[in-house]
Amino acid sequence: MEQQIEFGNLYDVNKNLVENYEKPLSPTALREKLKMVKQYILSHDYYFMLLCHEKRDYTLFRQEINHSTKAEMMIAELKECLENRGEIKGIDKTEDGAAIEIWISSEGESFCYYFFPYDSGVIEI
Repeated sequence: MEQQIEFGNLYDVNKNLVENYEKPLSPTALREKLKMVKQYILSHDYYFMLLCHEKRDYTLFRQEINHSTKAEMMIAELKECLENRGEIKGIDKTEDGAAIEIWISSEGESFCYYFFPYDSGVIEI
C-alpha cells in the first residue's frame, strides 16, 4: 500500500510525516528526551505552558523554585500529561530554542504541542 503525503503548509506536511512514518518513542528514547527537557526547564523561570493550538488544549505548569528536584517533579507531571494525550512520537527543541516541540498521536491523528516558558503570561497580584 502506497502512502501519499499531502502538501500544504509546513505544519500539515510535518503532521502527515509524523502520522505516516514516526513510531512512538521507546521508553529509553523518551527518558533521554525528557533529560533534555529537564535542562530546558532549569534554564528558565517558574511558569510553563503546554499548548496544542489545533486542539485548543492549554496546560499551565508552575514550579515554586527553579531547582533540580522541582524540575524532576515537573518532568514526571509533564510525562504523565503527555502520555494521557496519546502516543509520544517526538520531542525536540524548536530551531530557535524558544520552545520544545512535542508530537503526539491519538486515534489515528497527530498533533503538535509546544512546551515553553510562560512567566510573561501570568500576572500575580
